[in-house]
Amino acid sequence: MNGWYNFRKDLLNVPHTEGVYLLSESDAPGIENAIYCGKADDIHDRLSSHPDPNNPCLQQKNIRYFAYEEINDSEARERELIDAYDFQCNRV
Repeated sequence: MNGWYNFRKDLLNVPHTEGVYLLSESDAPGIENAIYCGKADDIHDRLSSHPDPNNPCLQQKNIRYFAYEEINDSEARERELIDAYDFQCNRV
């Protein structure tokens, strides 16, 4: 993950490619403050659908920042990140 972006302001600049993404509600975004990790065939479309109505944890959060990584093997990368950081909203 290279950088963190303002969720509402920077969402339009996200590419329509496969990858993984992180969501944060912290004023100090960083992988250690992320609350959710997801994968997507189209990162832009997936981020645009948040907060996710299927995840009650995310509905209760004020998503302020996101990070993303364009990668072809997004399922393996998502699992690697979840296993390493145990994000709060991936436990639901």
